[in-house]
Amino acid sequence: MSTDLIPSYDMLGLPAPAWLAQALMALTLALHWAFLGGAVGGTALLVVNALRTKANPDLAELNRRLVPFLPFFLSMAMTLGIAPLLFVQVLYGQFFYTANILLGWWWLGMLGLLLAAFGLLWLGWHRECRRDVAIPRDAACGHAAYRIVLPALALVVFAKAAVILASNATLTQSPEAWGATWSRGMNRLFTGDPTLVPRVLFALAGFLAMGGLLVAVLAHVGILPNAGRRAGLSLAVPAAVAQVALWLWLLASMPATHHGQVSEDASWWIATMAFLALPLLAGLVRRGGGPVGLLVTAGVQFGGLLAWALARDALRRMALAPVYSPATVPVHPEWSSFAMFAVVFVAGLGVIGWLVKQSLPAAKA
Repeated sequence: MSTDLIPSYDMLGLPAPAWLAQALMALTLALHWAFLGGAVGGTALLVVNALRTKANPDLAELNRRLVPFLPFFLSMAMTLGIAPLLFVQVLYGQFFYTANILLGWWWLGMLGLLLAAFGLLWLGWHRECRRDVAIPRDAACGHAAYRIVLPALALVVFAKAAVILASNATLTQSPEAWGATWSRGMNRLFTGDPTLVPRVLFALAGFLAMGGLLVAVLAHVGILPNAGRRAGLSLAVPAAVAQVALWLWLLASMPATHHGQVSEDASWWIATMAFLALPLLAGLVRRGGGPVGLLVTAGVQFGGLLAWALARDALRRMALAPVYSPATVPVHPEWSSFAMFAVVFVAGLGVIGWLVKQSLPAAKA
């Protein structure tokens, strides 16, 4: 492919060393994934629990208490998702924007999908499950159309959004495919990367595992009913097993030329160890582990996602190495901007923690 198709990097250079932008991109992306896991995993639990309420009436109460958290999880995921996109623009802007243009309406449609998912979760809460008094133990939370159909539709929207994001990520790091993508017409998803399908399925499995663990933690601290601990872990264990299988598929689907570089990158090894350990840890906690084991298990999953965020960027750098490297871009530091970001970021996380702490007594009551 002619390198003439690749725009030059920003003449202003990088506002900070590439390693700092890469580290912040990975951290904010992992936090985004954690809250997105709460939204996806929690939504999946609504469907599973709704199908089992006759066998276990406690799951109806769990759904009623869980459903208000889902719009919050999604709104936090959407907010935290802005930061990693900004860092991608700083490091790989000329590739990222080209991929956005080639995907056309699919990329612009992401906003519509996110609004649709938020609307479905909000509607499910406000139409049927937002009540001022507890529902009977043997009753379901609302009509079946709201208990099953709305969250199922939200899961379909989440899956479609995952496909679009994965298509964008793979097209961003595949400039050799831009010419063919343009010639066959814009506004079509890019599916020519062998890692696309395992990426999407791996991400969805990881979100289910993270969401199940978050529900279990919320139940442990008393925000959700006790049934949430077992229900969350019952989702997290099979999702963690699937995550391992899909992770191995993702590794095997990468080009053979990348295997040697992957073996030398610590982030890939850390992610692999975390994902391999997760099914065992989650299974042990489900069989009677204590609160420390539960928190450690959730921490291992988050650590695996953080390592995957770093490994994902390493994979992007490997793919772009023949034509571009962020390390070759001049650096003109703008430390005031990064200092402002750090202050707002840390303060924001502190405010979220304070709000959660303030809500604990009311939630337990």
